[in-house]
Amino acid sequence: MKDNFPVLGFDIGGTKIGVGLVSSDGKLLGKDRIENKHSYPDEILPKMVEIGKRLVADAGLNMDQIRAIGIASPAPADFLNGIITCPTNQKHWINVPIVEYISEHFGVETHFDNDANAGMLAEWFFGAGRGFKDVIYLTMSTGIGGGVIANGHLIKGASLVAGEIGHMVLEPNGIKCNCGLTGCYEAYCGGLAIAQRMQKELADQPDHPIVQHAGGNIDDVDMIALEKAVTEDNEYAMALWSETCERNAQAYGMLMNIFNPERIILGTLAWATGDMFMKPVEEQIPRFAWKQTREACTLVKSELRRDIGYYAGPAIALNGLYEKGEFERP
Repeated sequence: MKDNFPVLGFDIGGTKIGVGLVSSDGKLLGKDRIENKHSYPDEILPKMVEIGKRLVADAGLNMDQIRAIGIASPAPADFLNGIITCPTNQKHWINVPIVEYISEHFGVETHFDNDANAGMLAEWFFGAGRGFKDVIYLTMSTGIGGGVIANGHLIKGASLVAGEIGHMVLEPNGIKCNCGLTGCYEAYCGGLAIAQRMQKELADQPDHPIVQHAGGNIDDVDMIALEKAVTEDNEYAMALWSETCERNAQAYGMLMNIFNPERIILGTLAWATGDMFMKPVEEQIPRFAWKQTREACTLVKSELRRDIGYYAGPAIALNGLYEKGEFERP
């Protein structure tokens, strides 16, 4: 159970698929990516097999040395039966039996989970969550996904959709979320939602610094343009950034009081902006969490950062073995 062995994984995204070969002690043995924009599964699946086998061979390994394979995919999917059902960012991937295909073509035990859980598992096995039993991970990018480790196990929930932290309702009469609910955390703090809000509010201001930082095109206004305007002390940008930090602090405080975690690990936004984000958020946490839960928890940035997609699939594989008692975390 404590021996070192390789696992293979795939992280299926809207524009690319990360392929990673990782040893159980966290060494990245090989990586590659497959472009996946507007693609069909019958052209992508064979590439996944081809590249996976090549990475194994290039590392000087045989397939019979690969203990397990993991696949990360966006929801919605039938994770129990291993089927990608109808992901919102891949219109051609309808009812694809991904686990059956991969397990048959590799001849290796294959595990399947959503991409946010995979990010949590990657940080837990290989990154900022190592050594902890109660940890939460948040993606903090286009949307806000989450994964929760409680008492040393990933929480999946009765319907296998636990961890949808981005859709906690922070404001019942607030902003309409892209998911259909009103006032979701993601509606206030997700990168896409913030971009859509700015595009609406600045539509008649072509000379606004945020629009100018987007090349003068309102449709290209995004978080990067906002961040640049904040560093220039633009009043609108600073007010929106302050509101976003407050809402994030509200969400983290809720998580601290509900789960009492040792760590909350933050994805892209946190490590891309650093103290510009972390400092105002940490200052406001006391408004939303008890002293006991605050003192027990540390907010930290992702350690894996851009490489998390190469570790996500292998982490699902390791967790499958861990839950069966066939692997013990270091």
